[in-house]
Amino acid sequence: MAGLLFVSQAMLEAWSGQGRIAFAGQTMSLRAGPGSGRAYALDPAVRFLRVVGAECDPHGLVAKVKTDAQLRALGGQRMGDSVLLGDVAYEVEPGFLAAASAPPAAPEQRDPAAVLARFLSENLS
Repeated sequence: MAGLLFVSQAMLEAWSGQGRIAFAGQTMSLRAGPGSGRAYALDPAVRFLRVVGAECDPHGLVAKVKTDAQLRALGGQRMGDSVLLGDVAYEVEPGFLAAASAPPAAPEQRDPAAVLARFLSENLS
């Protein structure tokens, strides 16, 4: 899944509160910085943080990101900050996979993933 970046729900809420991004449906647009005007399609997802109550990860999901559709295909159930997959519970971070959905407004061609990565690095606290 090249070109996709995970953005946590908490980070999106912070950026929205600061006026750095705007939403139109499932699309996020950058309102400031070098990528201003660039739009990203958002797909609900989770980042797996750890296995709850066990030391091993039988499904190999820790440090991975899965969309809600991928979770359903695996038979997983999302419940707030947790995912149940069979008898295994995971702590997860809710968020979205962001994928560039519009070409640059300026004639200069830039890699959409690089623009979002730069925006993220400049705005992470």
